[in-house]
Amino acid sequence: MTPPVATVVSNEARLRVMAARIIAQSRWPYLSTLLFMLKVVESVELPTLAVDQGWRMYYNPEFVMQQSPEVLATMVLHEGMHCVLQHGARFGALKQQSQQHSLWNLAGDANINEVLDQAHMPWGEFPPVRFETLGKYGVVTAMTTEQSFFQMIKYFEEHPEESDEGSDCGAVSGGQSRSYEIPKNDGESPAIGSDQQDVIRDRVAQEILKHALEKGIGTLPGGLLRWAQELLQPKIDWQRELAGTFRTSLATVLGRRDYVFTRPSRRQSAMRTGNTEIILPSMRKPAPPTVAVIIDTSGSISSEQVTEFLSEVDGIAKSNGISQGLFIIPCDAEVGPIQKLKSRGSISEIKLSGGGGTDMGAGIHAAAEIRPTPRIVIVLTDGYTPWPQALPKKIDTLIICSTVEETTKATPGYARTIFLDNSR
Repeated sequence: MTPPVATVVSNEARLRVMAARIIAQSRWPYLSTLLFMLKVVESVELPTLAVDQGWRMYYNPEFVMQQSPEVLATMVLHEGMHCVLQHGARFGALKQQSQQHSLWNLAGDANINEVLDQAHMPWGEFPPVRFETLGKYGVVTAMTTEQSFFQMIKYFEEHPEESDEGSDCGAVSGGQSRSYEIPKNDGESPAIGSDQQDVIRDRVAQEILKHALEKGIGTLPGGLLRWAQELLQPKIDWQRELAGTFRTSLATVLGRRDYVFTRPSRRQSAMRTGNTEIILPSMRKPAPPTVAVIIDTSGSISSEQVTEFLSEVDGIAKSNGISQGLFIIPCDAEVGPIQKLKSRGSISEIKLSGGGGTDMGAGIHAAAEIRPTPRIVIVLTDGYTPWPQALPKKIDTLIICSTVEETTKATPGYARTIFLDNSR
């Protein structure tokens, strides 16, 4: 008895996906461990290929039959890169609304496909997302996934009548589970747990470094080599250090409660004795503090560094309940126009005038004149600057973020200093 046509197509499509995975492993053998662990699952609910958080790879059989195994191998590597780069976890860390996920997926696709193009991977007639594809949104080559993402958010904030192109590689790139995804404890294709995924990533990184040592650095994509070096030979993560320092400073400020007589105590009624009444003060908790960011505009800080830094600071502030925005103070030897950053989308609108000498002390004193006075002041600088002998009154914490490691040794003792290692 001849099997139904749908069954034949289904079987052939699965074999083609398996063949594509073998070709992908032969191209990038250092990804073999990860690619082998990708369980393949057929689904007609998605248009192309996708991977879920448990590293199950879904494919549409009709789409697969329209592609050659060689082109499918490129797409398999693309999906594997979402696993390698932890796009799902990175999107979750941004704490953005779920409907923004399609923009995040586009940004991640452009970065992955840049690596695949550098390796001369074939795409056939399938048009991949590239940086030039996103150029109409203001995205440029070499932007990080996060930078591209926030640039597109800004664009659509300014052009609400337009809609994005839409891109979805599955929950592996972030967001909620998709309708076509199977349960985590599926008997035939159980999900790979996060701990095991970490082990696999470590193994892949080790294989990449081994390949570079044996075959030469020029035999593999630079983006993969940098990823492996950062994973296995990590430097201090300045974003994490900044977040920890900021939260510690914030907790110190918010923890300063005091007694005031401007409001009656809740226990006041119990203090009445005859014609005598003792006045009790009430406890006062300070409101979330104002935060100011001083940007060194002497010419040593690139616009890319400023964008990444402000995006990080703004995200940390909002995640800790400070929603009134940040005061931005451009400063070289003199202070430029003080502006307020209300959202990440408006980062590119900040005007940073300067280019002369350098004196961050001028910016610190300008911060002290803002009302209400910023309790936490953060400085982005190369560190080649004189510093005040002491902090102005009411400024509780000064956090200095220097882009030059050698200058971190010359910062004042009253400040907390972080080295922004931009070689990561």
